[in-house]
Amino acid sequence: MSDVYIPGIKSRFETEKMIEDLMKLERIPRDRAQGTVDRLEVEKGYWQEISRRADALRKSATDLFSFQNPFNEFVVRSNNDSALVGTATRNADPQIRSFTVKQMAQSDRFLSNPLSEDFHVDGGTYSFSIGNEDISFDFRGGTLREFTDALNRRSRDKLQASLVAVRPGTRSLLIESKVTGEENRLNFAGAAATLGVNTGMIELTGNGMRPLNAVSTAMDAIITMEGIEIQRSSNEISDLVPGVTVTAVDVSDKPIRLSIEPDKEAIKEAIISFVGNYNRLLAEINVLTRNDERVIDEITYLNADERADYRKKLGAFVGDSTLLQMRNSLTRIMTSAHETAQDNDLALLAQIGIGTNVGRSSGAEASQLRGYLYIDEKVLDAEIVTRLSAVKELFAYDTNGDLVADAGVAFSIDTLTRPYVGTGGILTQKTTAMDSRITQENQRIATMDRQLAAKEADLTRQYSQMESAYNRMEQMTQSFDRFNQQNSNNNR
Repeated sequence: MSDVYIPGIKSRFETEKMIEDLMKLERIPRDRAQGTVDRLEVEKGYWQEISRRADALRKSATDLFSFQNPFNEFVVRSNNDSALVGTATRNADPQIRSFTVKQMAQSDRFLSNPLSEDFHVDGGTYSFSIGNEDISFDFRGGTLREFTDALNRRSRDKLQASLVAVRPGTRSLLIESKVTGEENRLNFAGAAATLGVNTGMIELTGNGMRPLNAVSTAMDAIITMEGIEIQRSSNEISDLVPGVTVTAVDVSDKPIRLSIEPDKEAIKEAIISFVGNYNRLLAEINVLTRNDERVIDEITYLNADERADYRKKLGAFVGDSTLLQMRNSLTRIMTSAHETAQDNDLALLAQIGIGTNVGRSSGAEASQLRGYLYIDEKVLDAEIVTRLSAVKELFAYDTNGDLVADAGVAFSIDTLTRPYVGTGGILTQKTTAMDSRITQENQRIATMDRQLAAKEADLTRQYSQMESAYNRMEQMTQSFDRFNQQNSNNNR
C-alpha cells in the first residue's frame, strides 16, 4: 500500500523542512521589527539612566541653595561634652559662650525597704501628684510585679515604678518621677501613702510626707553663662542663646566653652555630593557619545559590573546633539567664573579646590580634557573655614538684592537641568517618543505574527494537498500496472 501523507508525520518529500525554510524567509521582516523593539528598549534604558543622573545632579545643586541648604545649618561644639552639650537650629548665630554646670536638675526617686518577693499590695485607690499634676488609679490588689505594671500603664509617662533586687530573695520598690525641677515634688495620697509608709519608703509628718530612702530629690539645674547664674527646672535649656538648646550632662566646676558655628562637615559633604553627581552624569554622556574604550578605562571608581555595563553602552549615541549640548553646557558652567560679592577673589570652583586639574600633574590628562572634576579636600576645607560666605555665594548668589538666588554654579546647574528632567522635559520626551515607536513596532509584529501563522497554515494545506494528489496518482499508476499485468497473463 502506498504512503499516505498525514500532517505531523514525516513525509517522503520532507515538506516540513520545505515549509520551515520558506517561513524563515517570510519571518525576516518580523525578526527585523523585533530587533528594532529590542534596540529601542535598550536605548530607552540608556536615556532613563541619563535622566536619573541629571535629576540627581539637579537635586544636589538645589540642595546647595534651597531653604534647607547646609550653609544655614549650625552645630554646637563643646570642649567638655561629658558635662555640657548643645544643638542649634537654622536660627542660630555664630558665637562662643562660656558655661559652668553647678547643679543638675533632678526628679524625686523614692526606694522602699527590701520586701519579700511574695509581698502583697492591697487593693485601693492609689493617688500621686507631681507638681500640679495628679495621677490616680484603682488597683484590685496583687503582687509587687502586678502593682508596678498597673502603675506604669496609667502613669502617662510622668511616673515610673520598678523592682530592684537590693538583697538576695527580696525586692525593693522604686517609684520615680519623670519630671525634674524643684517645683515638681512627688507626693503620695490615699492607698499610695499607706503603701509608702508600710514599705518604709516615706513617713507622714504634720505638714505632709518625708522620703526615708530618697535615691534623688527634685531640684533645679543651676548653670552659669558668662558668669550669670541661671536656674531652670530642666537640664535642657532653650531660652538662653537664640536658636540653641544647651543640655547639662554632669556637674563641672571648670568653664565649658560652647562654640556655635556653621556645620562645615555638612557643607563639605553637600559640595562633594554635587561634584560626584556631576562626574557621574558626565561619565554617562562621555561613554554614550564616544566609541573609544579609553573613556571607560579612565573612570577609576567603576566596579567590574559597572565597567561591563559601560562597554555595552559605548558609542550608543555617537553624535547625539542633545547629549553633546548638555555636556558642553555642564562643563562650561563648572569651569567658568561666576559673579559673587568677592568678584575675582572668589569666582571659580578651582579657587576652592575643585577643578579638572586640581591635585593632578601639570600635563593634561584625557579625563581632564573630558571635563571630570577633582577635589583637593585640604583646599576646600580651608576655604570653608576662612571664606564660608564667599563659598556660599559661589554656588548661589543674589545679584539684585531680592533675596532670591539668580547666579552661581549650583543655581546655573539647576537652571540648565530643569528643562531636561522636569515634567514633560527633553529627556522625558525622548523616552516618550521611544515608547510610541515601540508600541507601533509591537503592533506591526502582532499583525505580522497573524499573517505568518496564516501563511504557514496555507503552505501546510497546499503541501498536504500536493502529497495527497501525488499519492492518488501513484495509486492509479499501480492499479494500471496490475491491470496490464493481469491482461498479459490472460493472453498467454
